[in-house]
Amino acid sequence: MGPLTQEQHDVYNEEGYVILRQVVSRKHIDAMLSAFERLMDRALAGECEIGWINKSERIPARTGGLLSTSRYDDAYAQWMDGGLADQLDSVLGGPGRHSLFGMLNGGGGQAYQQGWHRDLGKPGAPDEVEGLRKHHGTFVQFNAPLLEDDHYLNIVPRSHLRASSKEEMAASAAGIEADMPEAMVVELNAGDIAYYNANLWHRGWNPEGAMRWTVHSAFWLADREVMSHEYGQKEDILTPGHLERMPPRTREYMQRYVDAYPEGAPKSLNA
Repeated sequence: MGPLTQEQHDVYNEEGYVILRQVVSRKHIDAMLSAFERLMDRALAGECEIGWINKSERIPARTGGLLSTSRYDDAYAQWMDGGLADQLDSVLGGPGRHSLFGMLNGGGGQAYQQGWHRDLGKPGAPDEVEGLRKHHGTFVQFNAPLLEDDHYLNIVPRSHLRASSKEEMAASAAGIEADMPEAMVVELNAGDIAYYNANLWHRGWNPEGAMRWTVHSAFWLADREVMSHEYGQKEDILTPGHLERMPPRTREYMQRYVDAYPEGAPKSLNA
């Protein structure tokens, strides 16, 4: 996993997303699959907690905090250390820090249907464009499926730095019945990564409740203070021995989160 090319950077900046094909090795995919199986084993044994869609059939619900003390597995940390951190620094344009690291899980026929939204922006606000540009270039999210035929992320390309249209506002208000103009389905397979700006109009869409295991993570530039939506991880990260068991690059990403922790109350994204 190497840095992005200039062409890939240009696509990311202009379109708000870029798809890198077959950049995660089969070795890392298999290791992460096994790690999540071990996590389910521990949860079933009462050693940790995760959510379930169907516990008896081993179908987990969305799972966060995979680098926390209770859910940690070295496979995730080794993936970051083995090239992902270099790629993240390339996307961000400098050293990054941890924000969230988890898994989007689905299955068992349980539908998952989000409404259209922007994660950080304020659709329809008078200062919407100003708000969208406020954090531009300082954060990134990615989806990296561990299974084939991952088509559960829908986006509107090039919507990340402009004001919302009337049609987009109407689609957002319509909830799961929305008809969003210019929408596209992000088609991924195991080994691919989709980096995207969370201010794109987007949604998660799995109405059939098909089986899904997709690593979903967010990162910020190291100099960006930890905010309210990602607050509360410092104490767990600083559990004695936790950072020390991580490989160097992963440990750096987690330490930078600690270093960026506010002394007082955290600010919100839109403050």
